[in-house]
Amino acid sequence: MAAYLILTLDGVFQAWGGHTYETFRPTELFPTRSGLTGLFAACLGIRRHEKGALQSLAGNFRYAARRDLVPGRKPDRTTDYHTVQNVRTVKGKPKDTELTHRQYLEDTIFSLAVRFLDNKLLADVAAAIQKPVLTPYLGRKSCLLNRPLFNKVVEADSLEHALLQTPPSSGIVYSEEPGPSVSPMRVRDVPLYEKSRAFETRTIYIYTMEADHAPQ
Repeated sequence: MAAYLILTLDGVFQAWGGHTYETFRPTELFPTRSGLTGLFAACLGIRRHEKGALQSLAGNFRYAARRDLVPGRKPDRTTDYHTVQNVRTVKGKPKDTELTHRQYLEDTIFSLAVRFLDNKLLADVAAAIQKPVLTPYLGRKSCLLNRPLFNKVVEADSLEHALLQTPPSSGIVYSEEPGPSVSPMRVRDVPLYEKSRAFETRTIYIYTMEADHAPQ
């Protein structure tokens, strides 16, 4: 058994950046590893230029995110448009201005189970998300929280069992650990802090969690 930090990610909009195609800025369907590292870092007060601290944080947790099935909520993706300056181009010469398309998750709630390899780090992050140093947001600065992040800390023997202890105990799970009837998928969201905006790939496992499997 190990301790797992349970968080609730609830916002009108969320944006967990997928691979960017110049002017198209998509979102993944789940919270990314790079996005969560940034979220925890903001709460702890770690700045972007503190590469060593960010790399240490990124390598010290494992997680699973469940997109919760909540009555009255209809998760969807929507697109907004922004004009930005000094946009990079394929030829290397930046354009002065460009219209960009940005995707967001709309009306979505995630339950997040996080296992830290260091129990002290779990305690530090749990305290920091309840009293953050910097303002946390759900992927992009325009994506504000509907409710506090902290839910609880539970004892469990896997990410799956930690989520099963967290109502509504049903939804689509995106996990770093294999689960029942999984579909593996490769994603590129592991930050490489020695390079600028570079990422490695990892495998996530996608499966459906049913409420009737939750412990009584």
